[in-house]
Amino acid sequence: MFKFSYSLVFILTAFLLSGCNGNNAPASGSSDNTAQSSVAQGLNIVHVKSDSLRTGYLALAREFDRLEENLAKAQENLTADGNALQREVATLQNKAQQGLLSPNQIQAEQQRVARKEQEILQRREIALGSIQKEELELQTKFSEKVQEILQALKEEKGYDYILNQGPGTGVLISDDSHDITQLVLDRLNAAPDPVMDEASSDDEEPEE
Repeated sequence: MFKFSYSLVFILTAFLLSGCNGNNAPASGSSDNTAQSSVAQGLNIVHVKSDSLRTGYLALAREFDRLEENLAKAQENLTADGNALQREVATLQNKAQQGLLSPNQIQAEQQRVARKEQEILQRREIALGSIQKEELELQTKFSEKVQEILQALKEEKGYDYILNQGPGTGVLISDDSHDITQLVLDRLNAAPDPVMDEASSDDEEPEE
């Protein structure tokens, strides 16, 4: 069975303020003073939890529920067609064993059954490919939406870095006071999302 990966690619880029860029870097001989100055000033560093964004974004959850329903319907129809073909093959085998079919008829039926089997396999590949394509489009649009919100928050709040906290990331331990996940979710869920609505309005039912 096809399974959704849910492995969304979040573009959680570290943003630097203009006062922290390379144009303001001191001479090479003053690295110690630079480090002391950075510690003294303090960087405004926050983080988000990507797993929580993925599960807490209601529009995205609805879209994946819809894809799973489409997948279930496609698999149900394909399974029914496969079972019907198996019954047809069993009937033909009985007729052949009873001598009710000539060699030419048997050969013709074998070719016909092979074509029907190939058609079912092709329909399965088309259905799964369509759903996988939609999943990838949702992941891409979701990542773009998150990036837009992070960029806006960086400019509004003056964040130096926005990090991603979660399994496999470089953030092992952090203070909850630096967690802006809920703030990002509030903006994602605040109003109907035109990006997600556009994705669902363009979708078509997968071929079955």
